[in-house]
Amino acid sequence: MKSWLAKYGFDYSRFRFGTRTAIAACLALIIAWALGLEHPQWSAMTVWGVSQPTRGLLLEKAGYRSLGTLIGTTMGIVIVTLAGDNVLIAATGLTVWVTLCVYGAHLLHGLISYGAVLAGYSSSMVVLLSRTPDALLPLGIDRLITVLLGVMIALVVGWLFTYRRAEQTLVNKVRRQTAETLRTIARAYDQGSIDKIPLHDQITNLAHLETQLADHGSGSPSAHLSAKLLRRLINSQLGLLAQLETCSVKHREGLAEALRESAQALTGSDVALVRETLAKTRKLMTDTTLEHEFRDFIDAIEDRIQFRESGTTAKSKTDFSVLLHRDWRGAKQASIRTFAVMLLISFVWSYTGWFQLAYLLLGASVMLTLFSTVENPAKTMYYVFLGQTAAAIVAVTIQAFIWPQVDSVLAMLLCLMPVILVAGLPLSHNKTSPGAMDFNIVFLLLMQPYTEYHFETEVSLGIASAVVAAPLLAMASYKLVFPTNIRSRQRHLLKALDRELEELEARRLTANQLKRYRARFYHRLLRLYQMADRLGFNDKLTAARYLIRVQQQLNRYK
Repeated sequence: MKSWLAKYGFDYSRFRFGTRTAIAACLALIIAWALGLEHPQWSAMTVWGVSQPTRGLLLEKAGYRSLGTLIGTTMGIVIVTLAGDNVLIAATGLTVWVTLCVYGAHLLHGLISYGAVLAGYSSSMVVLLSRTPDALLPLGIDRLITVLLGVMIALVVGWLFTYRRAEQTLVNKVRRQTAETLRTIARAYDQGSIDKIPLHDQITNLAHLETQLADHGSGSPSAHLSAKLLRRLINSQLGLLAQLETCSVKHREGLAEALRESAQALTGSDVALVRETLAKTRKLMTDTTLEHEFRDFIDAIEDRIQFRESGTTAKSKTDFSVLLHRDWRGAKQASIRTFAVMLLISFVWSYTGWFQLAYLLLGASVMLTLFSTVENPAKTMYYVFLGQTAAAIVAVTIQAFIWPQVDSVLAMLLCLMPVILVAGLPLSHNKTSPGAMDFNIVFLLLMQPYTEYHFETEVSLGIASAVVAAPLLAMASYKLVFPTNIRSRQRHLLKALDRELEELEARRLTANQLKRYRARFYHRLLRLYQMADRLGFNDKLTAARYLIRVQQQLNRYK
């Protein structure tokens, strides 16, 4: 089956994931209806939003979605209660809250950022879909219960059909890269120089491994500690390679051979041999330009070994700093963009009274929060628009021609299931996967069943058009208001590096402060190498220049 799917452009892993998620979404839909919930489709939407290919990601994303929904629902109830029937006050209050969530999402990392986003647009669901203040509390409770139900079903189904061993892959990759780093350093000592040694290719490999740490460190405190230790190990290798690039080395055949022995030991499972070879190499590394960095490297290796043996480390977690880069400028620009666009829609809605604009505001709150942290949000909006347009067409078709022929809510929900089940296919195809998830979410968002249903052409088309217009509006805002792409994010990163290099030159740091600066510098350098790998040769040269500048400044403290 794998070869047959691959022949037609389908990815088997994504097909398996999509099919499993579609079945779970159908199950959530029926259970929510059986419990008498007013919006059973929200449970199915949650299943699509929460489901992940690994257990750790699934568990943590479910937790943050639940927490974000709880906070967002509570804030939505507060906003509507304070605003009463005043549309402008309600929309403005929502705009302020969503703006704060966007700002926080940009400064946070991993799934905590996702939770901040959920807190933003969950409040939008309550504020913008509540018909009257009297129906506010039931709507908020319904929203919360449907989401929690979807989370539970996604957890159960996902846990049963997700392989735990998938989460071990990164550990093996880091181990192989660590051995390769030692072989690279051995080559330098073999020839007494770094000529024709691909140091920057090795740093790029480290940078790509670093991007996978957020997923690896999800699901439990142990996983978080594992990711933290892996990040420290990656940082220590970056320190070795940066020092090798910055300072000269002399031919030392014995040291080169010891490094190769250590590399070979790291690829095996004999912990005693790893410790023995590294201790031998450390003695030979004495009085070399890499002595300090190699000591940090051995400490990082020892912590990983202790973690593998006991699930913890002998040292306090605060002994090693793994501070991450925060894009303050990007957070400010994203929040200003979100505030301006949502406030504009709010004023137009208040002035015209068009109820369809509530759906446009809802869509904009999602587009301007959920996708603001991606690499190129304007490009992403193109695929989102295609997926949502297809969803709107299918939704209106069912509303117009199929739902009027059935006479119960259960029958209406059963009509949705073929679409939900088939939706796993585009999710697994290389050409349709970018917009497939948006198709699933928006299709369910538009399909609100109720008894004594009758199709209203103007209402259905108006709501569908407003929802589809949201990604177009977001695309325009991402291009026109503080244009955001990988190049702009690189500029923000370079400015942050310049600012901290100036700070480092102007002041004298304590040992603990230096650790914090070094950790943040190294994370920013890894981010810079990630971007350079996608941008081109000149940007790789820029990354190399900043690598040398940073390491030279850090060397002042030796």
